Amino acid sequence: MFGDISPDHSEASVSNSHDFDRLADQVGNSEVHHSSRKTVLLESSTPQINMQGMGENIVVKPHPKALPLSAPEFTRFSADKVIEDGQLQLALILWESIQLKIARTPFDQVHLLVDEVSKIFAAIEGIKAVDSAALKGRVEEYFSQIAKFTDLESSFSSRMSSKDQADKLQNLATRLEESVSKERQAVVCHDKLTSELTKVEKEISALQEKKTKLESSLKENDKALEVVRAHVSHIREQMASAESCPILSEADAKALKVLEDILRSSREDLKNLKWKP
Repeated sequence: MFGDISPDHSEASVSNSHDFDRLADQVGNSEVHHSSRKTVLLESSTPQINMQGMGENIVVKPHPKALPLSAPEFTRFSADKVIEDGQLQLALILWESIQLKIARTPFDQVHLLVDEVSKIFAAIEGIKAVDSAALKGRVEEYFSQIAKFTDLESSFSSRMSSKDQADKLQNLATRLEESVSKERQAVVCHDKLTSELTKVEKEISALQEKKTKLESSLKENDKALEVVRAHVSHIREQMASAESCPILSEADAKALKVLEDILRSSREDLKNLKWKP
């Protein structure tokens, strides 16, 4: 229809849609006479198409980024498959965004991830091509196990092992013995000073100076005695508290250790989980 247009000419790219439409409207409506050799020329030095004999000259320049066209061919294209593949890839990206975060978070900080992880799974659940129920259940089970573990760990935090209790009581007993010995010495000293003070009072006129010194010594000793007695009372309170403290049995300690090992194993499994949506 365009006269002597070669295959190379037919591959010229029309970048302007308005020019293309106008050119298309003129195709078939213009008179073409082979005898007059009305042709469409494509100069190699300047990539443009001059359409002659169609009312006016139209210059169509190829798009600067246009790829060379090959011979037309039909290939199957499934939009549903493309969409499904994209959705599966998105689901995998969303999961991988939280997988290592969950695995690397300490047990006592995992509760801070719950809300954000829920948002990620809500986004995954919105993808129709993906069934994430099993994966979500696995993560929720892991979070539930951690919650139970932290509750147990918290309930045992106020307890101490029998060995720790024995060591603490031994230490307090040693300190108490030392303090009681000082208390006895202070009491003996107090009694002696008081006795001497009574004797000195009978000789007050001659021994006034000695009396003053003894009174000063007595006051200093009484202050020290108050400090020691307060210390003794505090140690006794600590001993009473230690004696009343519940003891963490070896069985409970072992059970807590087993639970922690199970959680560590579960965390490692979750970390290495290869999920394919």
